[in-house]
Amino acid sequence: MRTVGHIITSAGVAGASYLRYRSKPAAIATFLAGWLIDLDHVFDYVRAHGWKPNWERFSEACHEKYSGKLYLPLHSYELLALFFLLCKGPKRHPYRVGITVSILTHLLLDQRCNPGRKATTYFLAHRIRKRFNAHELLHPGKHL
Repeated sequence: MRTVGHIITSAGVAGASYLRYRSKPAAIATFLAGWLIDLDHVFDYVRAHGWKPNWERFSEACHEKYSGKLYLPLHSYELLALFFLLCKGPKRHPYRVGITVSILTHLLLDQRCNPGRKATTYFLAHRIRKRFNAHELLHPGKHL
């Protein structure tokens, strides 16, 4: 899914979070978390193309076809579960729920909108086990 779609979706989840918990800070955190996880695309871009900015290549968002690697360290169900387990307590509850739902929505939409990626691609442990090799993480003939 493209950034605009994630921004719109994150705004919806943040709105629902605000309606449920009446916490502006938690709603803002929910909104930001839902699309800022895409910052890990910068890591993949730099690994594929170096530090030279090129908007066309960056917006293409399939850097794995240049580097042969698919890192995306923040796109991970394990990290989401870790956040959910560590962010406990009544004061953190609006953040815990809102951010978890926002990131989960992001991951599920990415999984749905990127049919070239196997479902297991969104598990960091799986990417590590495959040494981030895009050929093993993507369906044959897709995106690479």
